[in-house]
Amino acid sequence: MPLLVLLLFAATPFAQRPADIVKWSASAPAAAVAPGETVKISLNAKIERGWKLYALTQPEGGPQKLAIEVGVGAPFTVSQKQIAGPAPKTLADENFGMKTQYYEKAATFTVPVTVSSTAGAGKLQVPLEVTFQACGESLCLRPFTQKLDVGLSVGK
Repeated sequence: MPLLVLLLFAATPFAQRPADIVKWSASAPAAAVAPGETVKISLNAKIERGWKLYALTQPEGGPQKLAIEVGVGAPFTVSQKQIAGPAPKTLADENFGMKTQYYEKAATFTVPVTVSSTAGAGKLQVPLEVTFQACGESLCLRPFTQKLDVGLSVGK
């Protein structure tokens, strides 16, 4: 009987976690930036095979569009309209009954982040918050916010 239970458990698919499906990493230039200046952070998504990461642009009524922000209260702002990324693919998506825009395999975004003019000098952490949704052929994961701290040197 214990062997049967073990076999049944081994055959059951494990719940998918968004952070396992889309793995995020980010980096800032090594050179120091002055308060009030803007720096371009590179944000990378590695997407598991068979999954789609929904794009920055998305029609209303569909999946959660990709959103890139900084944490509340941080001395940084993101220039939303200037975020650059690859051109998304478009598909008549059966999961939503509409055309959606998405990325597969990997996507890299350039995120312009402005340092507050009141930020102190030193090694600071930019608290990026990336909200995204991913779907496979038969399963959509709930929207999820991945938090990433990106080291940034701020000079005078």
